[in-house]
Amino acid sequence: MNITKSTESFPEIVTDLLVVPVGSDLKSKTLDQIKESSGQDVLELAKQERFKGKAGQSFLMRGLQGLQAPRLLLVGLGDGNGELDDVLLAGATAARKAKEIFALRLSVLAAGFDTHTVEHLAIGTRLGAYIFDRHISKSEDSFPGFEGISFQGDFDNAVLERANHIADGIIIARDLFNETPNILTPAVMADKARTIATSFGLDCTIFDETELVKRGFNLITAVGQGSENPPRLIHLTYKPAGEVKKRLAFVGKGVTFDTGGYNLKPGNSMLGMHGDMGGAAAVLGAAHAIGQLKPEGVEIHFVVPTAENSISGRAMRPQDIIKGYGGKTVEIHNTDAEGRLILADALAYIQEFKPDTIIDLATLTGACVVALGEYTAGLFTNDEELASSILNAGATSGEHFWRMPLTKKLAKGLDTHTADMKNIGPRWGGAITAALFLKNFVNMDSWAHLDIAGPAWAEAETPLSPPGGTGFGVATLVNLVKGA
Repeated sequence: MNITKSTESFPEIVTDLLVVPVGSDLKSKTLDQIKESSGQDVLELAKQERFKGKAGQSFLMRGLQGLQAPRLLLVGLGDGNGELDDVLLAGATAARKAKEIFALRLSVLAAGFDTHTVEHLAIGTRLGAYIFDRHISKSEDSFPGFEGISFQGDFDNAVLERANHIADGIIIARDLFNETPNILTPAVMADKARTIATSFGLDCTIFDETELVKRGFNLITAVGQGSENPPRLIHLTYKPAGEVKKRLAFVGKGVTFDTGGYNLKPGNSMLGMHGDMGGAAAVLGAAHAIGQLKPEGVEIHFVVPTAENSISGRAMRPQDIIKGYGGKTVEIHNTDAEGRLILADALAYIQEFKPDTIIDLATLTGACVVALGEYTAGLFTNDEELASSILNAGATSGEHFWRMPLTKKLAKGLDTHTADMKNIGPRWGGAITAALFLKNFVNMDSWAHLDIAGPAWAEAETPLSPPGGTGFGVATLVNLVKGA
């Protein structure tokens, strides 16, 4: 549900829950006005309950005089030092509390905040409101969903429009990630991409299994050939109305389920492998958002190689040698290192369209999660300007990246005497050798690889997300385009 702007003065807003964000300095003109109109010092009452305006804190009051709303909620904004995590968390806290008390109408009083804060409060509210329950039987105890969410304040409506478009993209990414593998096959993902293209006027090209073989996408074909659900290559293009000043390409790994192939994963390790398409989800979510935002001067290509890595008599085997789309040969040493294979074909392909910059996103390695934890993505690039742009876009989005090295000495770990390279290196530095493998298929400097294996999904509930896909990467890509 999109957030709308309320033009009413806050005492007249008819809603189930009125929300006031408050920083740790505990200063709020809105609460001062509420004190004047109701005669009650809400902030003093909140202090008595140890409310300090910290990020994630909340304080609920009922039956406050002078308001149409039956309940008032204070949410903490933190210390106001530009931590967008805290702002997103404040919005999410409001939505989660509303769901908890079955407040179907939610109104946030955002007067006096800068546009950046309002935008991220709104995005956080949308993300906190997110529920993936399409496969759960409804009961009288189930939250039925919001009837309306509004923001009131002295900001332009364009701020909420942008926030809604970004949130829409993140929610699309979450829905794709969370969908079950018996439903979200490569063909279904292609259909969903086609729907995005049709909705927002994007060019759309989809190669099916026959076309992939015909055109020489042999690595994508090899990964998908063991499954009854054949692979696809998705290519959406946003073209601005005026002059094209820059071309960007976003490439997302889309393995809709990963058994590991003949290098079979243990049973517990296979759980969650429907989400091995977090990169694809981010790219398609970004396409959805950018298709609505329609930025000027930038042509953007969204490329998703998608396959299901399964076992059958047709599946690829260890020591198979396969020639990729770019002409380089790969010896398979581990069928569970399949994501880099489909990305390699896609990276070789998109360079034919002469982009100025390529960024790929993938839930690629467990090694990156070991190195950086579950909230930070690895950023691999030798382009200093691009690295700075991605780090800045991430900071502007509340998404965290850490620069990782492309250590040349580790490249020898991909050497083999029977092909141009093998698809996996030694155990040590696994995230780096995976990035170096991809680098072999990129013949340009302005390329970055984002290993999002950690932050792409939440194993347990977080303040911003239920268990499952987080939509990580969408906001960074959108803000990267804004700064292009």
